[in-house]
Amino acid sequence: MLKLVRSEPIAYLGFVMKSVFHPDMDSVEPASVFAALADPIRLGIVVALADSEEVEARCGSFCTLGSPSLLTYHFTKLREAGVTRVRVEGTTRLISLRRAEFEARFPGLLDSVIETARRDPNLPRLINGQLLAR
Repeated sequence: MLKLVRSEPIAYLGFVMKSVFHPDMDSVEPASVFAALADPIRLGIVVALADSEEVEARCGSFCTLGSPSLLTYHFTKLREAGVTRVRVEGTTRLISLRRAEFEARFPGLLDSVIETARRDPNLPRLINGQLLAR
């Protein structure tokens, strides 16, 4: 059973916004990780995050990979699989890899997938390879 870790409620302009849920890393299963990373757009997002000098990137940084609604779907799949963490800052969502947690749960898996994906010439990539930081 997937165990969720609830983040703190988000307050913005006096309103409490919906919390972002992340799975507890102990309950993340390899099958859900592989299913999330099987999609080329999601794999492109992960490689872009791994290659970035920034720890977090705005979700809007990936607009060359698809429409906002499509990217929201992919960000959700990555977050629910335990691959990424989303932090809300005002109206901005910042996405980052859960690299340290992932390495502790599945040693070497994420790095292996990223290295293999980097060699794929058909993988969707950002135009300038640049992610927008905060």
